[in-house]
Amino acid sequence: MSSEEPAGHSGLSERAGELLGSQEGTGLDFKESVNALSAEDLVAFANTEHGGVVLLGVRELRDSRGMQLAEIVGCEVGDKAKLNILGKAESCVPPVEVRVILENGDGEKPFLRVEIPAGRNRPYCTSGGTYKVRGDARNEALTPDKLLSLFLETENSRFVNRFREAASDLEDSLLEVKKKLVEEMGDIYRQVDSLRASLEKGASRSGIDNL
Repeated sequence: MSSEEPAGHSGLSERAGELLGSQEGTGLDFKESVNALSAEDLVAFANTEHGGVVLLGVRELRDSRGMQLAEIVGCEVGDKAKLNILGKAESCVPPVEVRVILENGDGEKPFLRVEIPAGRNRPYCTSGGTYKVRGDARNEALTPDKLLSLFLETENSRFVNRFREAASDLEDSLLEVKKKLVEEMGDIYRQVDSLRASLEKGASRSGIDNL
C-alpha cells in the first residue's frame, strides 16, 4: 500500500486523507451528495483569496466532545455526476473553474473531491445574480463594500498585468529597433570603408599616372 492510500481506503489520495481529518472552514466543506452542491458553494469558494475544496459523499458528524468528524458515505461518481458539477460551474457568471477528482475509487464508498481555485475574474455570482463568499464553515453574502473592494482588487491586478505585458512588448520592440539600427550602422560603416578604400586606390593610381 502506497503512502497516498491510508489503511482501509484503497485509492484514497494523501490530500483527501488530510482533508477528511480536518474541520470544515473557509477552505473546506462536506456534502453528502452531488445534488447537495450548489452554484452558490462554487462562487463562494471562487471569491476567496485561496479557493477551497468540497468533498461530495462525505457526512459531517460530531463526537461526544462536540468535535467534528468526517464519515465517508459515498456518492454517485460517474460521468452524469461529473457533468452535473461542471454544469453548475458553467452556470456561474463568469464560469467558475473546477477540478473533479475521484477518491476511494477501489473502495465500497467512492466519493468526489471538487477543487475550486481562487478565481482570476472575481467577483463571481450565480446565474440569478447572487454573490457569496466562503466564511467560517459557511457561505456569506458579499456586502456592497466588500463586493466593490473585490472588484477593484481584480481590476487593479488586471491593470498591472496589462501594464507588464505592454512594457514587455515595448522592450521587445525597442530591442528589435536597436538590432535593426546596429545592422544598418554596420552597413553604413562597411560602405564608408569600401568608399575610402576605393578613394585611396584611386588616389594611388593617380599618383602613379602623374609619374
